[in-house]
Amino acid sequence: MKRKLIILLILWICFLLQTTVFSMIDFLAAAPNLMLILTVSIGFMQGRTEGMLTGFLCGLLIDLFYGDVFGFYALLYLLTGYFCGRYSKIYFDDDVKIPLILVTVCDLAFNAAVYILRFLLRGRLNIIGYLRNVILPDLVCTLLFTLLLYRLFYRINHSLVEKEKKGRQSLWIRD
Repeated sequence: MKRKLIILLILWICFLLQTTVFSMIDFLAAAPNLMLILTVSIGFMQGRTEGMLTGFLCGLLIDLFYGDVFGFYALLYLLTGYFCGRYSKIYFDDDVKIPLILVTVCDLAFNAAVYILRFLLRGRLNIIGYLRNVILPDLVCTLLFTLLLYRLFYRINHSLVEKEKKGRQSLWIRD
């Protein structure tokens, strides 16, 4: 329970940083997608269910405050959490290479889905301009922040998981 409350607090902090602080910094070409980094990290470390729940809550916050179509970002982040949660049992979560690859793939897919569903269907066909001005700067900025934040999320998650395991060690409770 404590771990879930701390994840909610981290989610809220990431939302506030992404939507206020980083969107106002002029020297960044794009704001990093901290919600995507959090969704990928939790999905990769904890599995499909928690990745989907974290992704849904991230998308729901964005939909509530900034979305035109309610549920659009919630669905995209939910699918991102599911996709990344598939790899939690296959790879070890202590190395940053797999999360970097997952963030790259998810960010490209996320931005492609936003372009297709929000711009292409409305007749805006300038994909080269969107790729050069939105997708690539967003990807580079998000990858740089992934290098910084994944280790932090990893340490927080593993310390909380270890505390949960110690709290459950009893003769009557099994893992």
